[in-house]
Amino acid sequence: MNGNTPLVNAWIFLNDDWPTGTNYLSPDSCYQRLFKLHIYRSVDVLNICFVTTQKTSAKTVPPGDGSSYTLSTGDPPPGHPGNLTNEDYMLFVIRDARKDNPNIKITVTLVWGFPDVISNIFSNPKYSPPENAARFAANLVAYLKKYGLDGFDIDWEGPLATGTTQAQFGLLLNAIGVEFKKQTNQHYYLTISPATITNIDPLAINNAVDFINFQLYADTTLPTQYAGQKVNPKLFAYGALFEGGVQTADAAYQDNRNNYHFNIFTCWRLNSTDFVFEQTQQQRLYQLVFPRQATG
Repeated sequence: MNGNTPLVNAWIFLNDDWPTGTNYLSPDSCYQRLFKLHIYRSVDVLNICFVTTQKTSAKTVPPGDGSSYTLSTGDPPPGHPGNLTNEDYMLFVIRDARKDNPNIKITVTLVWGFPDVISNIFSNPKYSPPENAARFAANLVAYLKKYGLDGFDIDWEGPLATGTTQAQFGLLLNAIGVEFKKQTNQHYYLTISPATITNIDPLAINNAVDFINFQLYADTTLPTQYAGQKVNPKLFAYGALFEGGVQTADAAYQDNRNNYHFNIFTCWRLNSTDFVFEQTQQQRLYQLVFPRQATG
């Protein structure tokens, strides 16, 4: 799949609880509003933020002996009210989103805020860099299958982007692409969500990535920069920012029509302190892109 297919996607951030003092299960929480008002019906691909990488162990998915890396949701600082964890929240989101919208695709997004999240994958000296990448890719598929997920997104910005070499970036994307293509019963999405062009491998992107969610609120020139490196423009998607009221759905839609002409939108995010606005804008954007489809 590439950017020729119209989609309206969204990110959701597991660490947060709004209003203050609520948790996922609270009747007035931002998460319950998503389900009660059928916001998930206005989302084609939901990116759950964030996961990180960690060494395999007896407790990881999949279990292992520490010789390779897999994914983990980690825990928020501090924990959620009621002693709930990010993994609890991920399971709740998957359950409720699929119940409300059986057609929704759900991926997990790799955290951007630590320089070694990808480079650690290559740290086992017993294996060559391609072997380390392939072992992670196999673990990634096992993780996605365990939780019934549809793919993997990488939030490509600093310090992750500066802490990852171009070679590591390319090896990782190609290894994941190979592993995903082995899965004949389901299409697994591989996407990147860049705020920078640092250390990208254009060939690997063109070979393995489904689409690119440009964080245009960080840099409006990103599509031009990526095209200049010969990244396939058919992969390009518009990253909108509803958080903080930076954009409305109408403004994002019009900006795209005037300046970019992409078919895919991915919106940050559905559950900040201003979640009512964000969720309303998500529904509005879906109506603009798919005017004949009911969203409520």
